[in-house]
Amino acid sequence: MDLAEQQLQEMLNELNSRSQLTVVLESGLYALILLMLFVGNFATLFVIAFNNRMRTIPNMFVASLAVSDFLLGALSAGPIAFTALVKSRWPFNDTTCQYQGYVAITLAVTSTQTLALTAVNRYFRIVSPAKYRRYFTEKKTQIMILASWFYCMWAPLPYLLNGYRMVFHPAKFFCYLQIDSGPFTAFLVTVYVGLPTCVVIFCYLRIFQTVRSHNNNFQTTQESSNTVNVEEIKITRTLFVIVVFFNLCWTPVLLIDILDTIRGSWSLPREAYVAYSFLATISSALNPIIYGVMNKNFRREYLKIIRCTFCRSQVVVEPLNSKGNRAITVVSTV
Repeated sequence: MDLAEQQLQEMLNELNSRSQLTVVLESGLYALILLMLFVGNFATLFVIAFNNRMRTIPNMFVASLAVSDFLLGALSAGPIAFTALVKSRWPFNDTTCQYQGYVAITLAVTSTQTLALTAVNRYFRIVSPAKYRRYFTEKKTQIMILASWFYCMWAPLPYLLNGYRMVFHPAKFFCYLQIDSGPFTAFLVTVYVGLPTCVVIFCYLRIFQTVRSHNNNFQTTQESSNTVNVEEIKITRTLFVIVVFFNLCWTPVLLIDILDTIRGSWSLPREAYVAYSFLATISSALNPIIYGVMNKNFRREYLKIIRCTFCRSQVVVEPLNSKGNRAITVVSTV
């Protein structure tokens, strides 16, 4: 048994030896995060799909991000990782392990690419508004999003096609890359994380410079191809906050992967890897909260869903006539 296998076995023993209280606390907290993930991202997609005013170009990227977050929970974190966490072991076969590792990597890098595309969209809208409508039509935006999803579906394939396998990591409670796959980890980090991050940094730096140089003199009246209104600035601010929280969650994850790859072993304590998985999942649950706090349109639509004003019914009982005691029930929608 080599060092990596020995470390995995030790972590599996540690997973199996958790106290009942630890199992309940970890599973309960993870279940709460998953609930927030499902409810929040479903509400976001519902709002965009069934409200014409919300089907804007920026919200197409929001919808793409919500889809990747929802699918991460539905296809990987929810039914598979949560089950492994509760059962304190890997209860599935090797095929499921390969599937989960592939899905998790694909959806994680899809979120990264979507944030990069969103940054480019905001760059043209704020820095070069005259070119915005030429590059970001509804059809072109759809093509960009679909192309990015197709591009990300290839991310784990070089790893798998070179004979490497996903392995169950007991401390992370999901399947991931082997520790000796340094070149492929470096490829993923550089191409699917590093490059998009550089694009995001460049775009938002230019946006901030542009906003500062204009000294908040953007027109708030009717928009033309060469002006940007205050609402666009607010949208950009919201999407930037999404990027900030995404990086706050994923930077520790990335640092742990880089550190393990350099050392060639899983040498960190179990708590670090548990936090690793929790942070990755929390990232997918935070976005709807940010939309609700920072965007009045999303906040209004979320409140409608919470209050069920679109489906609430009130039962009114009225007499059929003045002489009889019979009554008719009239159901009216409020």
